[in-house]
Amino acid sequence: MSSQSLDYFVTVINQAKNLTKKEKDILVRRLHKITLKKIGKRYKVTDERIRQIEKEALRKLGNKKISQLLLFD
Repeated sequence: MSSQSLDYFVTVINQAKNLTKKEKDILVRRLHKITLKKIGKRYKVTDERIRQIEKEALRKLGNKKISQLLLFD
């Protein structure tokens, strides 16, 4: 993903009013290719819990295009 695209999606995520700070942080970190395990350590939860939060945040965004670009592992 180009730097411009990355910046665009980070902006879209950060401007989403229906996402919590945690959800925004997780999505942005995932965009930057940070693993579920590393994010989980930061929040002191399992990588599976981070995956669930990520999935719910993508659902909240509701934009198929963004969701497709953000689908990770």
